[in-house]
Amino acid sequence: MTLADLGSLGEALGGAAVIFSILYLIIEVRRNTRATRSGSAWNSTVALAELCEVIGNNPQLAELCIRSLDESVRPDDLTAEEFAQIFFIARSVLYKYEAQWYLWSEGSLSEEMWQNRRRWAKSWVSLPVPARVWEMEKLQHQYAAGFIESIDTMEAAANFAVPT
Repeated sequence: MTLADLGSLGEALGGAAVIFSILYLIIEVRRNTRATRSGSAWNSTVALAELCEVIGNNPQLAELCIRSLDESVRPDDLTAEEFAQIFFIARSVLYKYEAQWYLWSEGSLSEEMWQNRRRWAKSWVSLPVPARVWEMEKLQHQYAAGFIESIDTMEAAANFAVPT
């Protein structure tokens, strides 16, 4: 085998190594993307679940939250203290949902998960008590315009069931 033959062999092996490296990189990027999306979905769900646990462990707060989801209850039906509690719980939920909107807009949260969250949020802010909070929050410029538009332009679910 001549030196030229060895050079050609080395060049062919080098080219194959580059192709192998690129394929490996593509596989790893896809794997990392899936892991990032799964982690984002997990963290998003856990954040909301933890809030539900806190509320569920406080009977008076749980009852207040359920009452605030009743279509017949108006903001003026709540005491100032009750409305303040609902306001801060709602703000917590809205912050968590805005974080999920950011994850979705950056491609880290699935389309299905965001659309489900978005539909629930729109249905929720269509109820009288959460609607008052949502309007107050929008006036305070707390949220990205894209997040507000995403919620406001969604169609509310027709079957927003509230436990009684």
